[in-house]
Amino acid sequence: MAYSLTITKNAEDDLAWFRKNDKHGYIKCLDFFRELAINPRKGIGKPERLKYPDGEVYSRHVNEEDRMVYSISEKDKSVYISSCRGHYE
Repeated sequence: MAYSLTITKNAEDDLAWFRKNDKHGYIKCLDFFRELAINPRKGIGKPERLKYPDGEVYSRHVNEEDRMVYSISEKDKSVYISSCRGHYE
């Protein structure tokens, strides 16, 4: 069963920045979205579980400076994408 994706306003703004300023990063984020819907714990971008006290929070490398940060909810089979730029912000 596929996961549903929810993209926060912050992540949408980050994606818009990539679309305007970094086409390669923009395409990589879109590739991440496709993979997240299938298996949010594996794939490109070196998925890494972060040490947060609440829930499953992961990051993936967009480039050397930027990370996509997202959380996974198995209860409702969804992924919440909180950011695409910065480093664990």
